[in-house]
Amino acid sequence: MFGFAYTSFVIRMLDGRDVLRGGTAAGLPAADFVELCHSFGAAGGQVDLAQLGPADPPLLETVRAAAERHGLFLELSVPARALEDERAFGHAASVSRALGVNVWRVALVYGRRYEDFPAREDWQAFDARWRAALPRAADWLEREGIDAGIENHKDFLASELADLLRAVGSRRLGACLDFGNNLALLEDPMETVQTLAPFTVTTHLKDMAVRACEGGFELSEVPLGTGILPLARMVEVLRQARPGLRFCLEMITRDPLPVPCLDPGYWATYERCRSARVEPFRAAALARASAAPLPRITGLALEAMLAAEDANVRACVAYAKGSLGL
Repeated sequence: MFGFAYTSFVIRMLDGRDVLRGGTAAGLPAADFVELCHSFGAAGGQVDLAQLGPADPPLLETVRAAAERHGLFLELSVPARALEDERAFGHAASVSRALGVNVWRVALVYGRRYEDFPAREDWQAFDARWRAALPRAADWLEREGIDAGIENHKDFLASELADLLRAVGSRRLGACLDFGNNLALLEDPMETVQTLAPFTVTTHLKDMAVRACEGGFELSEVPLGTGILPLARMVEVLRQARPGLRFCLEMITRDPLPVPCLDPGYWATYERCRSARVEPFRAAALARASAAPLPRITGLALEAMLAAEDANVRACVAYAKGSLGL
């Protein structure tokens, strides 16, 4: 099944504000997002808890009724504290019950490993914190019958996230597999998929383009089929490992993300300097890099940003249905 992550409509969500640095999902109410999913031809959507505002019963009933009317599935993106704080978990679980949702997407950190953790000790403390918290969260998920997928959000290498999930050992706690994020960690995209496929409960389907720049490279989401990812192979691996898996498009229309992989600070969280990974990555990924500048939206009028977002999403829908069989 093919759906949309709410971030595929980030221009609408942020009304054209600084989409590279992010913001709140509340700018795109859940009811509006459901209608967008339907109008753009998706089978469902991954809605963020913030899009539901106070999440009072009448609103939740309206959102669920709209999804059911259009025959759409819903998943819920919840904040990390829902896997750490029982009260926050209980709130998210009650919203899920009201919406008829049993799949969550969770990002444990909303920044990036090489920006948010200045030293290896900081990363180790983060890892230890979640190794302590997640077994308890797994019990809560089991009780509620919810599957939660932790996203590889430019934080964990695929092998590290897989190791964390094995350590917890819960059938309810898995991965939200983002197809492109680990490029920012110099990881081969097929390695990411093959490593995390057995744990995947939901996805962020995307294609990526790269371009060399001073200090490293730039990374951009681009319409499916126009980037460097072997999408058909990736989808097939996931289908074999997880029959019935939903594929949620995350086509973020924004400026490229700079990845400073040649800066020594980029390597601060690793046990030893891993710069030996740079050249193999550059040889594999940057060999197929764009010679032209990557798409940017800074400086465009809001109407032009919205037109670019619509065109990107529609191109992705056409490719997903026509070339990937989703």
